[in-house]
Amino acid sequence: MRNKRPGRGPKISNEVRRLIIGEAIHDSKNMPRRALAVRLQDLIEKMGEISPTEDTLARMISEARNQQPSELDRPWSIGACAQHNIPPEIIPVLISLEKLKATGEKEALLGQITIREARWIARLYPAANPIIKKTFIDDRGRFQLLSLIVSCYVHRERVSEQMNEQYPNTSDLDRLYFANEDLLSEDSLEAWWGVFPIKYQQAVSNILEPRRLFAIAELEKVRGRPLSDEETEVINTGFDVVKKDGPLALREWVKQHPVAQEINMADLDWGTIYSKALWEDRQ
Repeated sequence: MRNKRPGRGPKISNEVRRLIIGEAIHDSKNMPRRALAVRLQDLIEKMGEISPTEDTLARMISEARNQQPSELDRPWSIGACAQHNIPPEIIPVLISLEKLKATGEKEALLGQITIREARWIARLYPAANPIIKKTFIDDRGRFQLLSLIVSCYVHRERVSEQMNEQYPNTSDLDRLYFANEDLLSEDSLEAWWGVFPIKYQQAVSNILEPRRLFAIAELEKVRGRPLSDEETEVINTGFDVVKKDGPLALREWVKQHPVAQEINMADLDWGTIYSKALWEDRQ
């Protein structure tokens, strides 16, 4: 158990404050304050920073969640375009996304499109569309990738507003999505994890569960016998690592565990995993 520091704690850095606000507003309907505070303490310490107390984190989470909603987070309609500098030529794309929502299918992409989302689609689509077309053949995959990219920029902007910044710093997102020769390379997909909020990481974790069971079955096939408790524990631990810290952490962990190397445990299809997790996150 972490000991609480007496008196006033050290100043909270902008990086830590940005992390707290970002996770608070993304998980506002899904994670209790105290549970999120404990999770944030671990994340902050991994950054090499001194974490605020659980009470301080819970208070900051509440403050972030209780902010007055912005007009930009209201539903989009064509009538809002002129006021919010959304160009007419992007309207067909927005309508296509709205039609997907209107079908009532579980696979609705952006759900109810907000004005903020529409603005970012308008900004990003000219640069994103060539990359999306190159990456996916089918419309479904293209819309998935567009939705993921837009959601990261939307989230960054919402955090920036609460930080009272002049504009959101999106340099890391720009490099990852637009200054990248291969968006689906192993290195790129591993880097994607770092821009995902906790809620989306949890959706990825849910998708990984069947793959854990498959890994156990695969190792039993290799060994030609049921696994021992110790062997099963190795597989379970590896999946605990990736669910908490992502694909790069798994790859480093596998290097230290010959049992996991036997079945190439680190070689997961992250493009498919992220894609399926996106659908789950939008349910």
